[in-house]
Parts: sequence; C-alpha cells; structure tokens
Amino acid sequence: MKIVIRPFETSDAVAFVEAVRESLESLLPWMVWAHEDYAEEEALKWFSYTHLQRRQGVADEYGLFTEDGRLLGGAGLRYSSGPDIPAALGYWVRSSEQRKGIARQAVRQITTQAFEQPDIDVIEILAAESNIASRTVATRVGAELIAIRYGLIVLQSGPINTAIYRLYRPHQVAE
Repeated sequence: MKIVIRPFETSDAVAFVEAVRESLESLLPWMVWAHEDYAEEEALKWFSYTHLQRRQGVADEYGLFTEDGRLLGGAGLRYSSGPDIPAALGYWVRSSEQRKGIARQAVRQITTQAFEQPDIDVIEILAAESNIASRTVATRVGAELIAIRYGLIVLQSGPINTAIYRLYRPHQVAE
C-alpha cells in the first residue's frame, strides 16, 4: 500500500479521534497523551501545535494516509536542538492497519527527505525497551541499536528503559 504523508488539517480531527480510540490498546502503554475520552478539541490543539512547530522550524509532524484519504496514523521528526542532540523520529499506526509495513514506509520516506537537509546526519528513534513493535520497525529500516538507557522515556508509570536506535546519512558515492 502506498501511503501519503502530509501535515494534519482541521478536517482530519474526527478521523484522528477515531484512530486514537480504536488504537487505545496499543497506544496506552506507550503514549501518555492517549486516553479513553480523547476528543476532537484535543486533536485540533495538537494539529495547531504541530503547525506552530513547523513554522518555528523545530519539528515536522505528519499524518499517514491512504491515497483515498483514510488516516493510518502519525509520524514526526523533531529537529536537533543542539550540536550533540540528533534529530529524532517517532511514529504510530492505528490498530487496524498495523503489521502492513506502514510505519516502515513512513520512516523511510521521512528519513529520505530529512537527509536531503545538509544539517541532518543522524536521526534517532527512541522506543521503550519492551515496545517490540516500534523496535522491530527501527531494525527493519536499518537503524542501529546503540544503547539502552533508563529514563529517556517517561510514561505515566514513571521512567523506563529506552532503546536508542540511530539512522545515519547514507554515504554518497562519487561519480
């Protein structure tokens, strides 16, 4: 399935809420923002915030869609905030669309675009150590596990072990 990656629009709010509510079982362990009563107003606030981040040049958040407009999930790239802090990528896919290669396809598209920017040489993917699905995506797109560290991800239950993966700018072959 070919996916379309684009910024969220106001008209996506109802579909976003539907996707979040459908996916609570897979989101609740890892995403502190997900909850049973997730509402359209929250989606609209999130969309507004993502547009602000884009204007400020600190992050690009995207919706993942089918070619006919069905919302599949979301992914985001946070840009480096300092010389020793790489860009970071996160993703989620609605429950009914998981295990179809959507996250892998999104990660590949977003990282290809990101590595076109001259100041991005490394992109990190952080995943809870026990989040096997996210970790599998990272390894399948060629990310290298560089460490497991405590406390980089904080869930409602508190800090947890975090797997740190890195993708590096592909080497350019001289012609």
